[in-house]
Order: sequence, then C-alpha cells, then structure tokens
Amino acid sequence: MMQTELRECSMRDGIDILEMLREIGPGENGFQNNAFNVKDEVFHNVIGRWIDISRGIGLEPGFVPQTLYWLYIDGRAVGIAKLRHYLTDSLRAVGGHIGYCIRPSERGKGYGNILLCETLKKAAEINIPRALLICDEGNTASGRVIENNGGVPERTDNGMCYYWIQLDIDSGIREIHPDDYEEMFELWKNTPGMGISEADSKIKMHQFLLNNPGLSFCFKEGNRIVATSLCGHDYRRGYIYHTAVLPEYRGRGIARMLVRKNLEQLKTAGIEKCHLFVLGNNELGKSFWHSTGWTRRNDICVYSRDT
Repeated sequence: MMQTELRECSMRDGIDILEMLREIGPGENGFQNNAFNVKDEVFHNVIGRWIDISRGIGLEPGFVPQTLYWLYIDGRAVGIAKLRHYLTDSLRAVGGHIGYCIRPSERGKGYGNILLCETLKKAAEINIPRALLICDEGNTASGRVIENNGGVPERTDNGMCYYWIQLDIDSGIREIHPDDYEEMFELWKNTPGMGISEADSKIKMHQFLLNNPGLSFCFKEGNRIVATSLCGHDYRRGYIYHTAVLPEYRGRGIARMLVRKNLEQLKTAGIEKCHLFVLGNNELGKSFWHSTGWTRRNDICVYSRDT
C-alpha cells in the first residue's frame, strides 16, 4: 500500500527537499519557486526564514503568514504546497490561499489530488472558512484537481480561473477567522448602537485576531454569519467587543452562547475578570448585558484620547 505523508517545513529538512526544488525549477502556471537555485550551504538559513514567515515573524508589508508543506510518497519528496493563512486584496487577485506543485518526474500519478486534499485539511485546522484556489485558464490538469477536491468555479478573469472550496461548518459556533472580515463588518455596520471606528479597519482587525487566537467566535446559519462576539485580553483582564446578532436571529440565545464561549476561553487562559463597553444610548445592549449577569460599574470613569 502506498504511504503518503504531508510534512510541515522544518529545520530537519535535508538535501532531498533541495533536490526537489531544483527539479521543479523557477515555477510554472502561476506557481513561483524562488529556491530552485539556492546553494547547499545556505539552504538551512532559507528554511529558517520560511519557518519565521509561517509564524508571522518579520513579515514584509502586505505579506501574510505562509506555511510550506512537502508531500512524501513512500518516503520520497514529490511535491510542495504553500498555505497562506488569510487573504489580502492582492492574494484575492493572484495567489489565493494555496499554491502547489508536483515535481516533474512524479507527475501523472494522481499526487496532485493527494497534495491538495491534505493541504486543505491543514487549512481547516487553522480555521480558514473557505479556500480560494486560482489557476491559469489553460491549466486544465490543475483545474480538474481543484474540482476533484470540491472546488466550485466562481469566475474566469484575465486568463485566471477562480475556485472556492468550503471548509467550515454550515451552521453553529466556530472561531472567527481574518477572512470573515467583510461579512462581519457588514453585520456591525447594520447593528444599531454599535460604535465603529478606525480600530475596526481590516488591517487592525486582522492584527487583533492574530494577537488573540482562540478567543473570538461567530455563529453561522445556512452558511451565513449571523452573529459575532470578539474577545481579547492584555494578560490581566479580558475584554469583549462587537457582540452582535442579526435582528431576525435574536431571541434564540445565540449571543449568550457566544459570550459563554468567550468567557470559557478567557478562563482557560488564566484571565479571571472581563470588561466590556456599551454606548450610553444603546438601551438594547444595556438590557442584554444586565439580563445575562453582568454588573454595571458606577465607580469607574472611562477616559479616552487619540495617540
């Protein structure tokens, strides 16, 4: 039986990976391989830089964390996959979430299907709600691989085919992902009593979520985000923001479930107290928080100023 393994890039990687990268060459069909001409003696420095990038360390402006994976078949490295942790506007146009390539000597054996399938599992593990795959219009082999893994064509534009692959649940609670931003922001904009500021911009919200992993949650119904509750902490106190539910979904206890999840995660992180802020004219919000056991503080004055 064929043995398959998807390995994350690590400092243990050796010359077999470098040989594969050299065989692949500079890339084709939109896949870029800038390491094809790396010298043996500096290869581990390159590996170290790739690992830093996967952790979001030292990213250049406009770049996102990206993890590299190697596909091994029966102990031989046969392919590479790049998994970008979330999308920017530029990645929505070129690149998408996943880029992958099989070394030329191993093509035509179905390994592309295996590589993409296993990489999509990794994408689901980091809560990417749906993956964007982009391939050249003339690359029919890659298009078949994407469709075999659930890819649904969205459009063809400038010679590029765009596919989406659903990864998350249709309904229920899940962790918020940076790619949810546009849908969440529409919800917040249309929620009376919610204050929207520059702190809610895409770049700042992405940073908030990346700095507070595992704390913010949304509720989906019919593959649509209908409620959110953001949460973070400063290692001393927790804070909840933007607890919002679409009007037609209120009264079902969704907000209570999300906040309970926020608090459970804060407690797991060792945070013993949580605060939140409500605008003075948000009577609906004040009523909700009072009814769910929160205490209004009259002994604290909040001061704010721009930096």
